[in-house]
Amino acid sequence: MRRLCFLLLLFFDFCTQPILTFAQSGNWVWLKGESSSSSLGHYGTLGVSSPINEPPARYQCAYWLDLKGNFWIFGGVNNFNDLWKYNPTINEWTWVKGPQLGTNLSGIYGTQGVPSVLNNPPALGYGANCWTDTAGDLWLFAGFDLSGGFNNDVLWKYHIATNEWTWMKGSWGSTSNAIYGTKGIAADILTPGNRVECKSAWVSNNKLWLFGGRSMSTNGTKNDLWSYNIATNNWAWEAGTQLDNDSGSYGTKGVASASNVPPSRWSYTKWQDADNNFYLFGGLFSSSYIFNDVWKFEQSNKLWTWVSGTKEVSGLGTNSTFCTPSMNNIPSARYENQTTQTNNSCTRAFWTFGGFGYDNNSANPNKELNDLWLFNTANLEWTKVKGGDNAASFSYGAKGTIAASNLPPGRGGAAAWCDNTGCLYIFGGSGNIGAGRVLLNDLWKFIPDTSCFHTGLMGGVKLTPPSDTTVYSGDTIRMAIPKNCSVSVSPTSGSYMNTQTGIISFFAANQYTIMSASLDPNDPCIKSDTLSFKLKNYPAPVADFTITPAVAYLNNPNFNIVNRSAYALNYKWYCDGILMSSESDMIHAFPSVGQHCIALVATNKNGERDSVTKCCEVVEGGNVFVPNAFTPNGDGKNDVFQVIGGNVKFEKMNIYNHFGQLVFTTNDISVGWDGNYKGNYCEIGTYYYLIQYVDIDSKTNVLKGDVTLLR
Repeated sequence: MRRLCFLLLLFFDFCTQPILTFAQSGNWVWLKGESSSSSLGHYGTLGVSSPINEPPARYQCAYWLDLKGNFWIFGGVNNFNDLWKYNPTINEWTWVKGPQLGTNLSGIYGTQGVPSVLNNPPALGYGANCWTDTAGDLWLFAGFDLSGGFNNDVLWKYHIATNEWTWMKGSWGSTSNAIYGTKGIAADILTPGNRVECKSAWVSNNKLWLFGGRSMSTNGTKNDLWSYNIATNNWAWEAGTQLDNDSGSYGTKGVASASNVPPSRWSYTKWQDADNNFYLFGGLFSSSYIFNDVWKFEQSNKLWTWVSGTKEVSGLGTNSTFCTPSMNNIPSARYENQTTQTNNSCTRAFWTFGGFGYDNNSANPNKELNDLWLFNTANLEWTKVKGGDNAASFSYGAKGTIAASNLPPGRGGAAAWCDNTGCLYIFGGSGNIGAGRVLLNDLWKFIPDTSCFHTGLMGGVKLTPPSDTTVYSGDTIRMAIPKNCSVSVSPTSGSYMNTQTGIISFFAANQYTIMSASLDPNDPCIKSDTLSFKLKNYPAPVADFTITPAVAYLNNPNFNIVNRSAYALNYKWYCDGILMSSESDMIHAFPSVGQHCIALVATNKNGERDSVTKCCEVVEGGNVFVPNAFTPNGDGKNDVFQVIGGNVKFEKMNIYNHFGQLVFTTNDISVGWDGNYKGNYCEIGTYYYLIQYVDIDSKTNVLKGDVTLLR
């Protein structure tokens, strides 16, 4: 028998230390949608998911990640106010609500504050703001109203369970300026006003937050920060200026200050870390001023800090080496890039993909980029993950097939999400597939190799238990032990941990606990995790074997002996106290007539023993052996009444019941009676046989007797 051994590799998401010298970053896979431009998609049946459903191509749609890990999109350029859901688990889209392309673009507002299944926002494009609150509701604010050609300050809420939109606040049918009030004080009349491409999606303390954007009523770019209190239905101006096109104040990199404020911008991207700090990256000041700076806003003191990138506008960034995290790495200046974070409140790693801006081979500020970067807020390092410096390079590959050569076309204004495993998804946008900039509806997934980064993608110190946590004494559990985590096993007696090889061995039956703790004192997430293993003594061995045949003849006295033992590792075969073999199975010949008994001693890994003895028989050639009973019950043992003979010419065997009725006959010695007559079971009892054969002396022999049929 083969010994049982569990080999378990445990990954520490937040505290994993890369060990590969040449790390791979991961691979893209094209999941759904078309590789051509302006696809009309396939709506299917409202509310019903399907493998063939696909949203039409669009640009700058609103997008959300719900609390169950599903992805949502709404509206966008080209005249849409439909709502879609994508389930990454089954890779299917569902058209959830709203009209199809080009119909009823003005929407239905209903009564403010009253949800209704009839309500639906108008067609919105150019950077409508969107949030998912802690209750799981989806929120939508402002954006350019494509139905009427104006901006608005309308705030909408969508409740997933009831499939209802609610017009929560703001006016429609006209443009409105911001009403600021007193900084930090919410009031019913206050409003950020109409604005587009502010892109914020920060949620904290039951508030929705937004920064900057472009006010179409003043045609100016903003750097003000606002919060919306869900409980009171009121806006508050929190930070920044009331000015249009403010040049901001960088201060000293890495140092928070009340005088710091980012320059006004729109079409930037954003993150939120485990401490509920807000981050923004890049964006536009004007058509000729593009940023690649990173800013951090701390809610606790309402201070801005310039943390990464340059003060320069239109920066080309650095030619960074793949999978080499560094504070000196800087992506090129860009806007409308796709940025998202993993679906975990403890994450400190954030993705940004593509956008419009500079590649490192061109001074054109509007190149369609397709490079992928990761930003680690714990150490302010950028990592260049995928994509080249040539924005025109891309490859779809085969749909659904992961390949290192796959690379999405460069684009801006796409939707982006992360699933529950840390994989990145992008959908649609405006990109260049070789014939100029077009609208897309392709859906891509990036599957990362975490050895590329100095940070985890799912956050926290979380151990992954094995599917079976019951192991036996002497089994080995293999686990990675990172440098910035402490790992301990208790009790220490009966176990051994080698921190260099990462192997923990258990030797005695006991209840053991493996504990891991982060060594980062600033980690606000899971500080430690434990795994419990119940070690018990190995099961007692059960010795068993089979011998075939039960009777052999002297001219061919070979027996096939097959081991059927359980929970054993070592075997000893004995006959008359003499060791025959230590193999698992064997074939053995007995050279003399008579009964021969074999004993098997089976031993398990703990040294416990079990034994069993079985016998076989060798008879002289030229004879036949006739059993006196058989049990045709289907258990594989003695199911057939059969003559055993050697060196004889078999002529016939007849079986009769007690009425003298013939129930079985054969002239083949290899064919026996299975206890049936015409397909029916025969009764338990005594049956009579007549056997005729010619022996080695050419003498005809007739045997008569009875056999007992048992069940």
